[in-house]
Amino acid sequence: MADRSPTREAFLRFRANRRAWFGAWFVGVVGVCGLLAPVISQHVLHFSEDEQHTFWVFAPPGTQDVAIDYPTYDGDKSAFVRLDLNRDGKLTCARTATGVHCPELETAWWAERFFAFLHDLKDTAQGHDAPVAGKRAPDGRISPEEYPQQPSDWHDPRVADAVQRLGLFGPPGFALLDADHDGFISRQEVISQTRWSRLQQNQLLRAFDVNGDLAIDRGEFPGQPELHTMWLGTDQKGRDLLARLLFGARVSLAIALLATLISVLIGVSYGALSGWLGGRWDELMMRIVDVLYGLPFLFLVILLLVVAGRSTVNLFVALGAVSWLSMARIVRGQVLSLRRRPFVEAAVAMGVGQARILWRHILPNALGPIVVYATLSVPAVIIEEAFLSFLGLGVQPPAASWGTLISEGARLMAQHPWLILYPGTLLTLTLFALHFVGDGLRDAVDPRGD
Repeated sequence: MADRSPTREAFLRFRANRRAWFGAWFVGVVGVCGLLAPVISQHVLHFSEDEQHTFWVFAPPGTQDVAIDYPTYDGDKSAFVRLDLNRDGKLTCARTATGVHCPELETAWWAERFFAFLHDLKDTAQGHDAPVAGKRAPDGRISPEEYPQQPSDWHDPRVADAVQRLGLFGPPGFALLDADHDGFISRQEVISQTRWSRLQQNQLLRAFDVNGDLAIDRGEFPGQPELHTMWLGTDQKGRDLLARLLFGARVSLAIALLATLISVLIGVSYGALSGWLGGRWDELMMRIVDVLYGLPFLFLVILLLVVAGRSTVNLFVALGAVSWLSMARIVRGQVLSLRRRPFVEAAVAMGVGQARILWRHILPNALGPIVVYATLSVPAVIIEEAFLSFLGLGVQPPAASWGTLISEGARLMAQHPWLILYPGTLLTLTLFALHFVGDGLRDAVDPRGD
């Protein structure tokens, strides 16, 4: 059997390291999910990154609702009868100076305001877990006595008119919403039984008015919107936490990789030049590194962000511009140890230029330590980004990163622990995986690991 190349041998040693191999797969899966976050959020989760569900603020994991930005339909056309208020067999729209208006669908939209605030304004029963004595703690259910009986029970006349036209006041409306017939209406029952109120006229006309007559008949009507699960719950604005975690992975890993790339480019160039020049130039360049080492790292990053402005691009540039010092020292040491090797002296004797010797002969032989340290730098940059975002200096809202999600969750973890549990766990597992990869690469490229 032919001898294996050093690269092949290093790869086999890396793959034999189970922790490193698992870490590589884990980071790869997280990276791919982050890269495909827009596709996954649209076609799998059906919730976008910033889609707000005010009805489900701080909803626990497993809550279901209709997707606003990416609605899908289940084919149940029974809601058509309830929406067709004038019983003409179609939902008719008209084009006006201010746009297209569909009175029947707009009536359903105002009725949805009734559903959205039903519990907040009408749930007056005292719960069992009142945090403060004498303070109202709703029990999360609407009883027949709490349910609005007539239009005068509602403060907004447009909402009252819509709900009255749809026949949702009084006992008939209560019976419609009480799906399990237990004598109470829960929020999930409201969501499940009134999905048709989420139908939006622009989406219906654009997707289903095939003949362009501004009217949706029963044949064109798509059915009720499907319910989709918010697997990790929602945040303080009713946004799906899983979707934001995926987009956060996209941002955090991108910042870490780009900042690491910048630090590698600066550190390798600086350290290689210092080690190759030697003498006084080496002394001067290393003293500059020592001075920069003495300055507070985060102070420099914050200073650069204040001067250049807070943005995602400036963030990874600032992190990369101040995290190259260790890389420069490592590369300088490698160059000093390699510059006296026989193959370098042979290249000098053959008249090869200094720049070519440095970039074509010395640095390729120092690639192992460079790759290892670069891999170990990625988790450090992720932690730094998370800390800066925790301070409000990192990724700016409405964009999400793991740091911003942890910062938001930390303020509310006592009442809603899932807000910090999931991003914190994912960040921790990713950091462990990256460290496993770095350790595995170090063992794989080190000949003494055989």
